[in-house]
Amino acid sequence: MIQKLENFLIKYPGQTFFVLIVLSIPPFLINLGLLPLFADEPTRANVALEMIISKNYSVPTVGAEYYYNKPPLYNWILAGFYLLTGNFSEFTTRLPAIIPMFLYAISIYLAVNYFLKDKRIATLSGMLFLVNGRMLIYDSMLGHIDIFYSWLTFTSFMLIYFFLQRKNWFLLFLTSYVITAITFLSKGFPSIVFQGFTLIAVLTYTKNFKKLFSWQHITCGLVSVLIIGSYFYNYYQFNPNLEGYFSTIWDQSSKRTAAEFGLDQSLIHMVQFPFEHIGHLFPASLLILFCFHKGFIHGVKQNPFLTFISVVFLANIWVYWLSPITRPRYLMMLYPLLFILWSHAYYTYREQLPVISKLVDRILLILALAVCLGIPAAYFFELQSFVTYLNTKIVFLLLISIGITFMIWRLKTSKIIPFILLLVVVRLAFSWFILPHRLEHMEDKFFREAAVEVGTITRGQALYFYQYHPAETDIPFHDKLIFYLQKTRMKQVKFTEDDVKPGYYFTFDRDLKNRDALVIKSYKNLKLFQIK
Repeated sequence: MIQKLENFLIKYPGQTFFVLIVLSIPPFLINLGLLPLFADEPTRANVALEMIISKNYSVPTVGAEYYYNKPPLYNWILAGFYLLTGNFSEFTTRLPAIIPMFLYAISIYLAVNYFLKDKRIATLSGMLFLVNGRMLIYDSMLGHIDIFYSWLTFTSFMLIYFFLQRKNWFLLFLTSYVITAITFLSKGFPSIVFQGFTLIAVLTYTKNFKKLFSWQHITCGLVSVLIIGSYFYNYYQFNPNLEGYFSTIWDQSSKRTAAEFGLDQSLIHMVQFPFEHIGHLFPASLLILFCFHKGFIHGVKQNPFLTFISVVFLANIWVYWLSPITRPRYLMMLYPLLFILWSHAYYTYREQLPVISKLVDRILLILALAVCLGIPAAYFFELQSFVTYLNTKIVFLLLISIGITFMIWRLKTSKIIPFILLLVVVRLAFSWFILPHRLEHMEDKFFREAAVEVGTITRGQALYFYQYHPAETDIPFHDKLIFYLQKTRMKQVKFTEDDVKPGYYFTFDRDLKNRDALVIKSYKNLKLFQIK
């Protein structure tokens, strides 16, 4: 039976990929909406919700005040999901990130299969995007813009190469600049950086630098400007403060550069950067060992597609390497380029590197055994009160893990495929055990319930946020409260500096000065007052 399985994995890598994709969907969706919104999620959700409440989709707002940090395209998509599903749940909020995650993995597979004609490399590259450590247990559970944004940027890279091979300059520039316009309307100036550095590097390397001055490039660049300009022209009809909008977008894009930090911190970051991201991408980053083959660089240079993605990676990575505060999710459009190179090295050089191959195989087996030993540990974390059918789930996961570990042990040349499946099982265990445990022990649950209660008490009445001036680091917390309040009330909150108007007042760290104010509810450092 093991031999038949090995034969299938060798003969049908494409079918294997899509089987793995289908098997991955439930683990990533189970309990996706369990945790309250956190990090940047409430901000995205607020903007989309307020567009629906105000029926104004042109002007992003939070708490009925202008929101300048990001253009609104992703919020339009999120608002579409809210309207389509008829609810504003955490699950729905995260769908516009999770669906592109799977589409991204499929896009990687299709691109690599088309350009390299190797379904093994395509399968491994696509699945490594899903099961690298960063995606497996963090980014895949958040409704952030970055997966969607990175998927479009990666698609632009692939289209540039596709039309470069055909010397179709007009379509090369048109498709990439249209995507640049779309991504700019999602996240702002980073899109121009990716487009600019990629085109300059690729055209310089291929000795086509003069094409930057061609009518095709100028025309398509103007098309991109026209698309972006059309939105801001429409925005101007509602709010003429375009200077404030653009300055804020610029500040959001540039504030984490090295110029903002001291030399010491910048140098430390530059040294730590590669090792930090190798850690984020573990266990996918194990495959970097195969890149130490003496023929690796020569092999990359001999293959036009591998050369192209290497040039694109090097053209863009330095921006983040020099930025002391770079979050891993900002690099999601570049990670797949590494996965492709690592997968190529793995399948090309593993037979020529028997010591490294044996070492990696043993590491995979050790990690698999660790998973088998770790699953029963769920018994000792007192999960019974908030995880239904705990014993059944533990036995189910343990049996599957043991079976997959047996495959990893017995298979000769395809150990990495069942190991990827085991990582999917790890994600299922994470969804079943870790997320409920986290919910029970996180303070966010209390504040979500508090905000919903305040929204219920004040529904249909005026509600003001009193002297609301959060520090930048506190904004996600405050935006979370605003979202759950507005979701419950289906009405925008208002900010005020005084306390004389009748209505309810919500405060974070202070009391009202009005002596007639009555305290209705207290929630730790939060208070709800009423003035009649």
